[in-house]
Amino acid sequence: MRLIFPLLGTAGFLLSACAPSQNTSSDTPAAQPVTCNASFFDDLKGEPIEVVDSIPTQLQVRVLAADSFVPRDFDPNRLTFTTSPDGNVSRIFCG
Repeated sequence: MRLIFPLLGTAGFLLSACAPSQNTSSDTPAAQPVTCNASFFDDLKGEPIEVVDSIPTQLQVRVLAADSFVPRDFDPNRLTFTTSPDGNVSRIFCG
């Protein structure tokens, strides 16, 4: 009987090592809030693409030519402008 109690204590200790640990520190960065509002820039449609250079914004801005490939990398804090074949802004969207 004396041998059973030490073994039960050891078994409990070993099983507690299998329990998931609680990480109190946050190793993952907090998600950034979405700040892009493409509809705010709708009045630029039809304007020459050069007006994009004068936009006062903290967002990352990307310009895509009319015949260029649209990458699938999505960034909610990026403002994307596409051009028409004549060099005017044709589409504005976030991503």
